[in-house]
Amino acid sequence: MVHEKREARVDGNGRAYAGSQRQIQAYVNEAPQQLSFEIAKAFSVQVCADEIEWVSPLESQGYAEYRDADFLRAVGLSQCCDQLTAFWPRRGPCWDALARYRNGCILVEAKSHVTEIYGGGCAASEKSLAAIRAAVALTKQWLRVPEEADWLGRLYQSANRYAYLYFLLEVAKVPCYLANVYFTDDPRTPTSESEWLTAIKAVNRELQLSAGIPYCRSVILPAHDHDPRPRLR
Repeated sequence: MVHEKREARVDGNGRAYAGSQRQIQAYVNEAPQQLSFEIAKAFSVQVCADEIEWVSPLESQGYAEYRDADFLRAVGLSQCCDQLTAFWPRRGPCWDALARYRNGCILVEAKSHVTEIYGGGCAASEKSLAAIRAAVALTKQWLRVPEEADWLGRLYQSANRYAYLYFLLEVAKVPCYLANVYFTDDPRTPTSESEWLTAIKAVNRELQLSAGIPYCRSVILPAHDHDPRPRLR
């Protein structure tokens, strides 16, 4: 499989009906310059908006989202596929949005409400779990996080995104930027900026992140549009 779609949440063209999936689709396809500008602003002098090329989720490709070797190929980093296979087992993070940037990439994780941050934890098989534990341990060392911090529990999704950032920067040695994008006032689940700021602090405390993550920023954006489904009268 080259890509994944969350069929229960999308129409026949792959367009999401609501939530963070719909919001990031709207920004990438209808307001890519605005999205690039806001991400570049968050990274200050590190990123130039004019050089960001969005490659997912594109309407022309059925709003495909990519993971594993497919995401590397999408951003032009196919030379890193073997290294990723050695670092992390199959069915790793599926990225909400991806962009090529110079000779590296920009990864986007998008949320439209606070509860979306939390999950049921790592459910990998014993074989895969060994590789995940090793990769997470290296990432914790890189970020100076105590070994005992729980990165496989309800914040596992955040943890594995940081592990991929570590992989690209420190193992593959390619430029990479991770943007955690939080949408305010989504029509389905409205969340305010102050609620996001509180939630971000709580997540960092739970992950025991005592300092900023290199090449990672939080970006808070207003919801772009409303639920596109026709309403019954």
